[in-house]
Amino acid sequence: MTNDASTTSAGASSASGVTVALVQRRHSRHRAYFLEALRDLDAVAGVALLDTDGATVDEARNTLEPKPVRAYTSLDGLLRAETPAMAIVTLSGVEAPDAIRPVLEAHIPVLAEKPACVEPEAFARLAELSDQTKSPLMLALYNRLSPWVPDARRIIQESGIGDLYAARVLNVADQTRIWNARTRDWTFRKAESGGGHLIWLGIHWLDMLLYLTGATATAVQAMVGNVGGAPMDVEDLATVTLGLRGGAQASLISGYVLDAGKQIDLTLWGSRGWLRFDMAAQTLDWHSQDATMNGAPNRRFHYDSTGVTGSGYTPFVRDCLRASLGEIPPPITTAEGLEVLRIIFAAYRAAETGSTVQL
Repeated sequence: MTNDASTTSAGASSASGVTVALVQRRHSRHRAYFLEALRDLDAVAGVALLDTDGATVDEARNTLEPKPVRAYTSLDGLLRAETPAMAIVTLSGVEAPDAIRPVLEAHIPVLAEKPACVEPEAFARLAELSDQTKSPLMLALYNRLSPWVPDARRIIQESGIGDLYAARVLNVADQTRIWNARTRDWTFRKAESGGGHLIWLGIHWLDMLLYLTGATATAVQAMVGNVGGAPMDVEDLATVTLGLRGGAQASLISGYVLDAGKQIDLTLWGSRGWLRFDMAAQTLDWHSQDATMNGAPNRRFHYDSTGVTGSGYTPFVRDCLRASLGEIPPPITTAEGLEVLRIIFAAYRAAETGSTVQL
């Protein structure tokens, strides 16, 4: 174990902030975003870093300076020496449960990089432990805090489109990364990730559908495949159809199918109108014939699209930390994380068996 003895005593929280544990390795995704969030949040006084081979210690210290970073090579050592307010676990799906479990057993809330498992039962066991210890387990689905989301939720909750009839989610990205051996990391290996585009990127927008509407999926149909033929054993394309409680239906196209960039939009149709968010234009369009629209059935909201990719991690880490301190509700509950994972693994099962999976 390596420990920075020049900093304040391990586990102590300064008067101006708390300690956050960060569990990562060289292959951890979104390391820079989590480190930048910890650097920029005033509530964080220091970081207890667990990296079993020490490969990211210098990176962490350089990014977080002047905040102290105390480095450990074993989770037991970190938990003996530190009392973090929250732990961020950024490991692969197959590694994450074994790292999350002892943290929850120590009654420490966890913000986990998705998918945090390679089978739904593993996350379900963690969710049960989270309930027992009253320590939130929050999946890093940071799009929930996007600036357009409060408007969309308000419109839906105030019956701005009426009863939900149908939904369509499009989330496609570039193929470049799947043909480049240097970027084809654990997220493209089924044993380590549990799946491909659907569980890594599609999960954000499937969660968004459920979060915006409050819908519950009752049945899942799906087709998944490696249509581009890249050297990987996970899907580059998934088409998922959901039956929702109350009779509505939803579809999701999730895949690496572009030569560059992304195309993301979400449309909801209801008994009194429709709502559509376009990621590229950063616009939310709302159509309704309700009398409250005063004869102007179409509204458009514009949002600021400036900022670097990944900037949404900082407010999400902030709110997860505040939830860990008991100041606000979690931005995503453990049950919500489990629900979206169960739907995704049901989609994989439906695709494998060619049958509808009932939830």
